[in-house]
Amino acid sequence: MTYIRSDGAGRSRLLAGAATTVALAALFACAGCSPPGAGSSAGAAPGQSMITDPVTTGQVAALGDTTLRMWADQAEKPLMRSVIPAFEKKYPNVKVDITYKSFDDLVATVVNAASGTRPPDLFQGNIGHAVDGTLVKARLVRPLDDVAAAYGWITGTGASTLAPARWNGSGTAFGSGNLYGMSPISEVQGVYYNKALLKKVGLKPPRSLADLEKALPVVERAGEEPIMLGNSDQYAATHLFSDLAVTHQSPASVRDWIGGRAGSTFVTAGNEKAAATMADWAKKGYFGPGYDGLSNEDAVSRFAKGTGVFFVGGSWNGATLDPAKFGFGALTTGGAGATASPWHISASSKATPAAVAFLAALHTPKTGQEILDTGRLPVVTDGVKGTNSLQSQTLDALKRTIAAGTQIGYYDWTATDMLTVMGGKLQEVMAGRESGADFTEAVQDAWQKARRDR
Repeated sequence: MTYIRSDGAGRSRLLAGAATTVALAALFACAGCSPPGAGSSAGAAPGQSMITDPVTTGQVAALGDTTLRMWADQAEKPLMRSVIPAFEKKYPNVKVDITYKSFDDLVATVVNAASGTRPPDLFQGNIGHAVDGTLVKARLVRPLDDVAAAYGWITGTGASTLAPARWNGSGTAFGSGNLYGMSPISEVQGVYYNKALLKKVGLKPPRSLADLEKALPVVERAGEEPIMLGNSDQYAATHLFSDLAVTHQSPASVRDWIGGRAGSTFVTAGNEKAAATMADWAKKGYFGPGYDGLSNEDAVSRFAKGTGVFFVGGSWNGATLDPAKFGFGALTTGGAGATASPWHISASSKATPAAVAFLAALHTPKTGQEILDTGRLPVVTDGVKGTNSLQSQTLDALKRTIAAGTQIGYYDWTATDMLTVMGGKLQEVMAGRESGADFTEAVQDAWQKARRDR
């Protein structure tokens, strides 16, 4: 690793109001901070060193006895049981001290922790403006352009998955600009199907949205519930909507809107068509009775027990499904998807070489296999193999998603109230009380308001 001194900066879930308050407090605390740099130029945080080559064991050893303090979502525990011991064995002078928090607690407290007098060296944030945007604006996290270049992340497998952790110069839009984080975890959305019920009604697994649309009336006429949906939490319908919407328009335009790019709009023919499809399916009874009073968790449970031929959801839903009974396919060329909460290096860390080495350990085929083995999907898929048919199908859909550029992200990344706005309005559309045009205009209004408030 070559050092160069630098003097300048180079499932999906709705955030609680408390998280926004904490984020704003951190910004006020950093009132004198200037915005991050823009463009593709690599650079470390002020007072830190750039790297041009991968970290060596000797450079980490030069730190002496070091404690690498980390904060992580408790969902990382299964993966960390293998990654941390292997890391400490490779770098015996480093002791990892990791604090696990529930997702809600993490996003509500990590900004304050990062701006405190003793921040963790390495921690997870959350894609979007309330957490990652605040961290970037306040210069609390180290730019990682140099790290990504040194390790080949910007050209290797999963390079496109770095986009949600890139921010523009003013910290008001993400998706391009300088890199401030990385995630080893990816997610993909698509359609699960009950193999026995599909065979019973004489259908083959759908390979596209067109296939699914042809299958739904056949299933309904056969007396089976076409799509198991639980939408009391409102996000299940928005995920289904995103699968439909990305098939009717450019994935890049959807990503730009989610990232907050100026001039983007939700008022498109593709979004109106997707909303109209949701309304039509609801009117025809394809979602079954009482879907707005059923939680997504309960819907997955019922589907696992044999109710419903199809379930449109994400890769995180597959853990409770029996691979012998269920299969998975994408509704688009790839499948709508996203990356999980990124990891960040504190701008004030004194153990940066160790932190960089840990990020590198998360971005390998070996860790990719461990991620898959613990029930999730990796960003690095080279040589990674599923251990059952359902896992292999989901992994294949992920690879096609990354290749097709349809990892658009989640709509609630755009604003802290977007899930409430979009979820509520979409319920109205599905109930036949509002038009697709009303829906898209209301969502765009919320998007514009969020941009004005930043």
